[in-house]
Amino acid sequence: MSKKILVILLAFFLSIWIIYYNATKINTKQIKVRQEILKSDKIDQDINDLLIIYFSDLYYGEYIDEIYLNDLISKINIFKPDIIIFGGDLIQQNTNQELLTNSLSTLQAKHGKFAVVGDNDGLLAQEILNNAGFDIIDNDNRIIAIDKNSYITIVGSQPMVNGKPDLAKSFSGINSNYYTIYTSHCPDIFDDVIDYPFDIMLAGHSLGGQIHIPIIEIFYRPQGCQKYHHGKITNNTKTLDITNGLGRIDYNARLLADSEIVLYTLKSK
Repeated sequence: MSKKILVILLAFFLSIWIIYYNATKINTKQIKVRQEILKSDKIDQDINDLLIIYFSDLYYGEYIDEIYLNDLISKINIFKPDIIIFGGDLIQQNTNQELLTNSLSTLQAKHGKFAVVGDNDGLLAQEILNNAGFDIIDNDNRIIAIDKNSYITIVGSQPMVNGKPDLAKSFSGINSNYYTIYTSHCPDIFDDVIDYPFDIMLAGHSLGGQIHIPIIEIFYRPQGCQKYHHGKITNNTKTLDITNGLGRIDYNARLLADSEIVLYTLKSK
């Protein structure tokens, strides 16, 4: 019996070590590519197969270095996206402004690069994004002409935390016949925006929990993502998609919440 107990204990501690090693040494170096299909009768043949890349929560600085940044840039550019959207929280600390600006400047998108600010994005982060060619959508919207007769709309608002989201202003002049993507950093604004004319909401902020253990509900869950914090949520015809983001906070580890970029392909329905 004692040998069986010893084997069980050894297996248990070995499993814990493997989980710890993967969380701290393997998962922190990887960037997963999650692919999603967005179908709608608002998407005509001229918009069919339009590719949008969404990434968020880079937190460049303490844990995210130049090597990781270069890997991110390469992964995005290899897909040749039509549109790039950044969901906020760009930097953390010890930021090389010139390096980050130059790297983000190399991101290419046929129909533009857009961003909303996160709760940690001050003037420096906004300056970097602007200088890197991102159009910051601050309680506003952009109608993007794919060709003469085909359009999509991107709506953005300030974050619930450390911001002042103005939804009426954000959605002002929206044409509900156009496929509309709404993005704001904090997912908990979903309930407030549900009656506005959009088709999908993109959010970040929660890091997917960073260390995500569903059974005992251990999450990174700050203000702004206490109700909605992981995965996709559908309410009637509206969908909220929360990315796990890329960076890390407080500890350099990821478990069951892989760092990711999200590829959205638009499809005619």
